[in-house]
Amino acid sequence: MKGVIMAGGKGTRLRPLTCNLPKPMVPLLHKPVMEYSIELLKKYGITDIAVTLHYMPEAIKNYFGDGSDFGVNLHYFEETTPLGTAGSIKNAEEFLDERFIVISGDALTDFDLSKGINYHAEKDSLVTIFMKQVESPLEYGVIMTNQDGEIIRFLEKPSWSEVFSDTVNTGIYVLEPEIFNYMEKDVQTDFSKDLFPLLMKEGRPLYGFPADGYWSDIGSLQQYRQSHRDMLDGEVNLPFSGHEIDKGIWVGNNVVIEDGAKLESPVHIADGAVIRSGADVKSYTVIGRNNVISSQASLKKSILWHDVYVGSDCELRGATLANGIMVEQGATIYEHAVVGNHCKIGKRSTLKPEVKIWPEKEIYDEALVHTSLIWGRKATKSLFGGRGVSGIANVEITPDYIARLASAYGAVLPHGCHIAIASDSHSFSELIKGAFIQGLLSSGINTCDTSPTVAPVVRFAIEEDNLQGGVYIRFSNRGGEKQVFIEFYDHKGLPIHPDLERKIENAYWQEDYRRAAFDMIGKGTHNNFKNEEYIEALLHTVNTKRIKNSKFRIVVNYNHQPYLSFIPILFNKLDCEFLTVPSQTGAEEMASFVRVTNANLGILVGEAGETLSLITESGKLLDEETMLSLYVLVTFYEGKQNEMAIPIYGSSDLDSLAGRLNGRLIRTKANPRSIMEVGSGVMNFQYDAQYALIHILEMMATQQISLSELVDLLPNVNMLREYVPCPWDKKGKVMRRLMEDIRDNNVELVDGIKVFHPEGGWTLILPDVEQPIFTVYSQGSDMDQAKEAAAEFINKIRQYQQV
Repeated sequence: MKGVIMAGGKGTRLRPLTCNLPKPMVPLLHKPVMEYSIELLKKYGITDIAVTLHYMPEAIKNYFGDGSDFGVNLHYFEETTPLGTAGSIKNAEEFLDERFIVISGDALTDFDLSKGINYHAEKDSLVTIFMKQVESPLEYGVIMTNQDGEIIRFLEKPSWSEVFSDTVNTGIYVLEPEIFNYMEKDVQTDFSKDLFPLLMKEGRPLYGFPADGYWSDIGSLQQYRQSHRDMLDGEVNLPFSGHEIDKGIWVGNNVVIEDGAKLESPVHIADGAVIRSGADVKSYTVIGRNNVISSQASLKKSILWHDVYVGSDCELRGATLANGIMVEQGATIYEHAVVGNHCKIGKRSTLKPEVKIWPEKEIYDEALVHTSLIWGRKATKSLFGGRGVSGIANVEITPDYIARLASAYGAVLPHGCHIAIASDSHSFSELIKGAFIQGLLSSGINTCDTSPTVAPVVRFAIEEDNLQGGVYIRFSNRGGEKQVFIEFYDHKGLPIHPDLERKIENAYWQEDYRRAAFDMIGKGTHNNFKNEEYIEALLHTVNTKRIKNSKFRIVVNYNHQPYLSFIPILFNKLDCEFLTVPSQTGAEEMASFVRVTNANLGILVGEAGETLSLITESGKLLDEETMLSLYVLVTFYEGKQNEMAIPIYGSSDLDSLAGRLNGRLIRTKANPRSIMEVGSGVMNFQYDAQYALIHILEMMATQQISLSELVDLLPNVNMLREYVPCPWDKKGKVMRRLMEDIRDNNVELVDGIKVFHPEGGWTLILPDVEQPIFTVYSQGSDMDQAKEAAAEFINKIRQYQQV
C-alpha cells in the first residue's frame, strides 16, 4: 500500500514562524512536523510515499531528500499553481495505482492507521475518513454517520448555528484509485468542498472511521503551543529525541547543564544546548539545538528553536522564538509573543503579550513593544461575528486597527472599484469611518460617503448606484458597553458571504495588503442627498394618498441625532403628526404616553434603522413573534409579493396565514443575509424599519382599522423561547449527543436542529454564534405542550455539557 503526504501548506496563521519556512517544516520538539507523519506511515509498513508540494518546495526536498535517511522512498509532486487538496493528489495519479492513504504533512497524530485501513476494506468503501471528536469544530469539516458508519452529512467549516456534531474530518483518508475518475487533471479540486459532496450525490460508499488517539491540526500559534504541551505531558504516543535524565526532563546529546541551574519538569532540551549556572528553566519549556541560556535567565512555558541566545536576567513567559535570535541582557518577553528568525531583542526591552516580530528585525535597548512590528496581531477570536466586526470603542476598535482592517478589505476588492461607506453621527463613529476611508483609498478603492445615515440607506445606495460593496459604522452604548459595529455589504447590498469574511480575515492575519501607486490611490466623495433619495424610493412602494388621508398620530422614540434626520422628513411627507419622546424612554413609559396622547401607535426604531417595535393605541408592546406575523400579513395582503423569507424558528401558523393570502414562506437560516436574499431589492420588512412601518401604515389606512384590530387578524402563536448557557468548548459535544438522540426523528437541519414531534409541533435548538448559549424555540398546540417539548431538550443540553 502507498501513502501520500500533503505538504503544500503555507501556514499563514503561524506567521512569523513561517515567513521563510513552509508549514510542514515547523518543528515540534526539534523535528519538522512532517517527519512525524513519515515515521507514522513507516510504523505501519507504508514506505512508498508521494509528497505533494507547492509553497517553498526546496526546503522540504533539501531536508528529506529521497527519504532513504528516514527509511522510506519519497516521490515529490510539485504544483506550479494551487490545485486544492484533491487536485494535488490527482497530480500524482500515475504513482497512485493501488489503494493508498493520505495524511497531512502539517498535523500531528498517533492514530493506528492499520485499524482504519482494515475498516476501509471491511466496508468495501471507496473513501474512508478518519474522524475525531474535538471541542470546537468550526475550523474543520463536520461529519455525521449512520449506525453502519456510512457518512450521511458533511459540512466544511460550519458556523455554530450549522454545527450538528463535534466529530470532524482529520484530513486522513484511505482511498481507492477509482476516485480519480471523478476529478479533472489540473483543475482546482478540494476533497471537502468538491469531491466528497459529489461522491455522496452519486451514492458512492463513503465511510467514517472513529479513530482513537491523539490528533492536532497545527493550524494556529495557539495550537502549536498546545501540541508541545501535549507531547511533554505524554499524551502523544510517538517517539521523540533525547533521553530522560530525571522524571519529565529530556535532554539530547552534548547538553551542558551547569551546577546551580534549575530545571522544572516537564522540559525538553536539544543537542548542544548550554544551561548556565543560576538559570531557571521552568515547566513546559522547549530549548532547541545549540541554545545558550545565560545565568539568572528565567524561562517558563516557552518554545525556543535552534541557535537562540538568551542573555542574563532575561525573562521569557509563554514566548515562542524562531531560529538564530539574540535576546540581550534583562529583556522580557511575555506570553504568546512570537519572534521570527534572526531577530535581535535589545537590552532591557519588553515585548508585551501577543506581540509578533517578523524576521530579521531589531528591537532597540529598553524599548517597550506593545504592538507587532509588522502590522497586526492575532486575536483570540475571529474578526467577524454575527454582524460584521465589533468591539469596545478605542480599546478594541481603534483607528490604527481599523486602517488595517480597511486595507485587508481593500485587498480583496478589485482595484478602482467604488464602495459606499457611512456612519451614524456619533463622533467616534465618524473618527473610525475616517480611518476606514483612508485604508480603502490607499488600496486604490474609491469611496462614496453618505453619512450620517442608517444601514438600510447604505444598502439602498449600493443597489441604486451599482456599487461593488459598502460599509456601515455605528456606535452603541446600550448597557454602557460602548461598542462599535462595522458591517460589510456586497454588490447586492447584502451582508457579505462568510467566504468573503474569511478572505478579509486571511488578508488581515497575513498582512497581505495592497498599496496602490501614489497616483492610483482611490478618490473619496460625499453624497448629501442619499437619505432623500431613499425616502422617495420608500414612498414609491406604498399608496401615499391613503396614508395622508388617515392623518396618523405617531409617538416616536427618537433621539434627534442627525443620522435619523430623515424620520421627521418621512412623517411630514405622509402628513403624519409625530410626537417624540427621549431615546432613553422605556417601553412601559412610552406605552403610557401613547395612551395619554390618543396616538394611533408608538414606534421604536433600532439603532441601525433596521429593527422596528410597535406599541398599539391601547399601549400594548408587540413582541417579536407578533411583529413577524404582522410582516407576513402585510407582505401578502394586497399581493405585492408572492414569497417571503422568515427565520427557521418562525411559527408554523404563519404558513397557513400566507397560504390564505396566496403567498409562500421560505424558511432560512436566522441571519440577515439569508433572509435578505429572498425577494427583489434590498428593502425588507425584517431589516428596514422604515419600509416595514410605512407598509403597516398603508394597510391600516386601506382597511381603516387600528393597529390593535390589525393584530387581531393574526393567528395565535403558542411558541416558547428559552436560553440555555453552555461553554464554547462543550457546544459541539452537545450537538453531537442531541443528533444521536434524535437520529430516527423527523429532523430539519437548515439552521441548528429542528425536531418535528409526532403529536404535532416542533422544537428548534440553535447554538448562538457570538455567545456561549443555546436558544431553544418550541411550538405546540398550546403553551403547555410547547413548554413540555422544550423542557426535554433544555434538560439534555444541561446534562450533556456536564458529562
